[in-house]
Amino acid sequence: MRLTVKTSRGVNSLEVNEIHWVDAAGNYVRLNTQDGESLLLRETLTELEKRLDPKRFVRIHRSTIVNVERIREIRARSHGEHLIIMEMGQRLTLSRGYRDRIHDLILRV
Repeated sequence: MRLTVKTSRGVNSLEVNEIHWVDAAGNYVRLNTQDGESLLLRETLTELEKRLDPKRFVRIHRSTIVNVERIREIRARSHGEHLIIMEMGQRLTLSRGYRDRIHDLILRV
């Protein structure tokens, strides 16, 4: 699946496999890619989540979706939260309300 994203340089076609994680930015989502680029897409996180493959992309926080194939490590933190460390070193919070989703998905991988 490809996403079409408008940028200052024109229109970019992005393969979803290139996305490491997605975070909310108001009525937009920020697509964080493997080359360190961040692209804005005018769509809500909930709308995008419905279009992404649930076997590959999982919501870990009310404002974050990750590509599970790009997770390097998961560390326990306090109060039921966990820290997800991505391949390129970014640290994302896995909130306890979404913990079961990623646990089930990782067991399937």
